[in-house]
Amino acid sequence: MNDPVAAAAVEYLTRVRGLSKDSVQSFLLGYVANPLAGHEQYAGKIAIPYYTRSGFISMRFRLLPEMVDGEPRPAEGPKYLSAPGDMPRLFNPEDLNRREPFVCICEGEMDAITANQAGLPAIGIAGVNGWREYFARCFKGYNAVYVLCDNDDKGQGASFGEKVAAQIQNSRVVLMPSGHDVNSFVKSEGPEALRARLEDSQ
Repeated sequence: MNDPVAAAAVEYLTRVRGLSKDSVQSFLLGYVANPLAGHEQYAGKIAIPYYTRSGFISMRFRLLPEMVDGEPRPAEGPKYLSAPGDMPRLFNPEDLNRREPFVCICEGEMDAITANQAGLPAIGIAGVNGWREYFARCFKGYNAVYVLCDNDDKGQGASFGEKVAAQIQNSRVVLMPSGHDVNSFVKSEGPEALRARLEDSQ
């Protein structure tokens, strides 16, 4: 890969975030090297497409952290960007079609991809403010709906979980260990630890 920043995006997704190359490819994660006119604000960002069975419907963009000595450092600017006027949507709704008696709801696309990679059916919500009450209709009929919550913030993750769980029957809030979100927990402890955390919540 000739573009060193694009190479850094691959390194960030695979080594830093622990996503497999299969996950990167199957979720069609990309990198904006040459944005279209009027989309310059997305240059140098990771592109996260939203798909349904009918095809591509939207795109979100993730700020690429600066890599210093192989480790990520926060970069200036908002972490995520959506297209102007775009409405909140479910990420990875295809996992609602899996023949499983349960499903997971994650805060963020990266956490949903991580949970999916761990073998769990997982839907992503675009941040703690991305939930909409009408989303709850998509989660009817499951034996269990696990709301996987970040615990690396100032309590916003737990509040997000409580709000979502209050609107869904058979839901269970699964708070990650202190200092972790789903992605960092799985990268640190492995997918088995995440599955065990779900079992412990039953």
